[in-house]
Amino acid sequence: MKDNHITLKDSHGKKHEYRVILDIEDTTLKVNYLIYTDEEKDKNGNVVCYASTYVLSDKGNITKLKPISKEEEYDFLSRVLDSLESE
Repeated sequence: MKDNHITLKDSHGKKHEYRVILDIEDTTLKVNYLIYTDEEKDKNGNVVCYASTYVLSDKGNITKLKPISKEEEYDFLSRVLDSLESE
């Protein structure tokens, strides 16, 4: 991650840049999460966000982004985002 941005390749090998909104660890589940956006907006004008789990390399770089698959992970991230929104 550089300057709160990450670059990811799509399935066609094309690079896309995303702004990192939140990088957080769930210490209970021992999982790292990344919430990020490409600033695209939905039909209601809300910024579309994406969330993934990730693994840190030995050098401390984010690697192996994976989709969130468990309901408890969605619940955790929802609580975190709700608390940020209320501040």
